[in-house]
Amino acid sequence: MILQELCKLYDRLDSDPEANIAKRGFFQQGVAFEVVISSRGKLIQINDLREPDGKKKPMFLPGTSRSPGRGLNPLIYGWDSTEYMLGYLNPDKLKDDEREKKLRRADEAHRAYKEAMFSRKGEIQHPDYDAFCTFLQSWSPDRAGQHDVLQEVSRLFGVIRIQNQKSYLHEVKEVHAPCLQNAVNADGQCLVTGKSEAIARLHDIKIKGVNGAQSSGAAIVSFNLAAFESYEKSQSKNASVGEPAAFSYATALNYLLERRNRRRVQVGDTSVVFWAAQPSPAEDLFGFGLSGEVAEDNNRARELEAAFELIARGEHPLLRDGTPFYVLGLAPNASRLSVRFWYRDSVGAFLSHLQQHEQNLNIVRSPQDHARLPLWLLLAQTARESKEVSPLLGGALLRSILTAAPYPESFLQALIRRNRAERDIRHPRAAAIKAVLIRNYQQEITMSLNPDHPKPAYQLGRLFAALERNQESALPGINATVKDRFFGAASATPGAIFPRLIRLGQHHIAKLEGGLKVHAEKQVQEIMGRIESFPGHLDLVAQGLFALGYYHQRQDFFTKKDKEQAQPAED
Repeated sequence: MILQELCKLYDRLDSDPEANIAKRGFFQQGVAFEVVISSRGKLIQINDLREPDGKKKPMFLPGTSRSPGRGLNPLIYGWDSTEYMLGYLNPDKLKDDEREKKLRRADEAHRAYKEAMFSRKGEIQHPDYDAFCTFLQSWSPDRAGQHDVLQEVSRLFGVIRIQNQKSYLHEVKEVHAPCLQNAVNADGQCLVTGKSEAIARLHDIKIKGVNGAQSSGAAIVSFNLAAFESYEKSQSKNASVGEPAAFSYATALNYLLERRNRRRVQVGDTSVVFWAAQPSPAEDLFGFGLSGEVAEDNNRARELEAAFELIARGEHPLLRDGTPFYVLGLAPNASRLSVRFWYRDSVGAFLSHLQQHEQNLNIVRSPQDHARLPLWLLLAQTARESKEVSPLLGGALLRSILTAAPYPESFLQALIRRNRAERDIRHPRAAAIKAVLIRNYQQEITMSLNPDHPKPAYQLGRLFAALERNQESALPGINATVKDRFFGAASATPGAIFPRLIRLGQHHIAKLEGGLKVHAEKQVQEIMGRIESFPGHLDLVAQGLFALGYYHQRQDFFTKKDKEQAQPAED
């Protein structure tokens, strides 16, 4: 099903001129240099095509990337590496113990390349190809070291261009035509299309862009040992995917995984891509909902923000859209890729699940806090540093969001653990705790302070915030408050800590004067009146309620202070 939908996506992208996707027989490859020759085969110059930051120029090249192995495998469609095309490797970039062997192999590779190109002269009738063959006859690898560019791009890929022409040799139809010809002999039924086709022994186009996987690309379908094969079928013929389908799904997946593409997000070690069965604004909105990233165009950014506000309020028409929508998660596994998850539903269903998640997170905040809490920010609340975030937690949390299932239990555990370690709770973590308690434990939690909340743990959190506030008022500029010393213990074992805090709080209230003192006394008494006793221990859910009670009460303090400061002075 995954490969089928990716093939359908390729057909859709292939018909879209703005998608800029490789045609069948081509694939995208980074190119580092060009060899410019005259129409008579004389070398004019060798140019560096890389960007100033060293990035290679992406091009659509005919054929496939070279399969790994010890044998010689020249690419015969007018492009290749310095090793094959020019017989050159920079000796300064080779280790001493392997230099002689590598240089000897480069010489063999160049000879194999020339033989392969000359062998095609009979079938390719084009002056540009003749000019290139003439160049190869006169070229000597000993001359390569004279070109500074080659020393920099050694082992990288290059292309051929005839002087005064804008197109490259590999773009000449007569040169690349064999790439576009399907195999004549069908040897099986493709499980993706159902057609009788030539079955791909190797899926040559590697999947690139998955974080942690090999930079040269990895395979999603492969068989590398005889133990994995059966019925005397070799390698990937055990998966029975036709060559056209193998090209289509890999090309579409590489398109989704491109860094500049808005249809991918990174969640822990999982690269997540998503798309709709038909062109839909949901593809942009879905990515924005998960990552919080906006387009570089300010107008587009405002459009996404406004649209997602409508989704969060349940008012966007896409919430009723039945167009199929797909989400695929891939993780690295040596030279292969693992499918972490695969979800299929409608545009409306997925956006509705995002809406529910947003509503669960909705909690009072200060003007300085993030208006939206993307997935990466929620995960950051569970660890001291991003590298310490559990990769499994990211995938499990995303699964909960996409399917409206309960959040992972380990999410709440990690949030509470960070509360105790940091002895504080801020907006993103408070919102995450609120979401878990609402969805997983059916707790009734309001967006802002609820003085009448029935749970003692919530009131204990309010009381702790009030005692801290009184200390700050009594001792202005204090470096460490009761929060810094007792937050973790008070939230876990209130019976052992609160009697001491109450006595200390009375001392702080005594230092206050006038109306401030009266207000502080009344507030503590009001909260204490809602607490029958101090429990000896609070479980994980109760500790979450404690944190929310504390957070709500602190936000209420600052909200009232801001309102008082905003009021004009009386004459």
